[in-house]
Amino acid sequence: MAFSVNLLATAAQCDALLATKQRERTGLVNRLNNLTFQLANWNDSTSAEADLAATQALIAGLTPVVNALADGDDKRRNQNMLNRYETRANNLIGRVENYGTLALLEKELDRDTVAGNIAVLDTLIAAVTARRAVV
Repeated sequence: MAFSVNLLATAAQCDALLATKQRERTGLVNRLNNLTFQLANWNDSTSAEADLAATQALIAGLTPVVNALADGDDKRRNQNMLNRYETRANNLIGRVENYGTLALLEKELDRDTVAGNIAVLDTLIAAVTARRAVV
């Protein structure tokens, strides 16, 4: 990749650009390290999907029971259990969305994009450093 570093006329210009780009590179390296860590510790969402299916089946079975019961202790207990299952289902839906196949592919794309940006930035830094040695 060719950069127009020959337009840099002074060492001060080179130093200012290098300082800015090295800070930017540090941020990108940190982002890459975070993405790599997340991907290395990625949870398999299949168990969450299976749990979600089971929980939704329990909700489907318990809802008509709660609706059919007369007001009283049994209805209140079953309603509380239904509420717990619904909360669990909502949590599992979020987990499946955050750790599903599409989320994994997005993370991998982010990782590769950041790695590419670091490579381009390294090329620019090397070109500016070489130009600084000339001026």
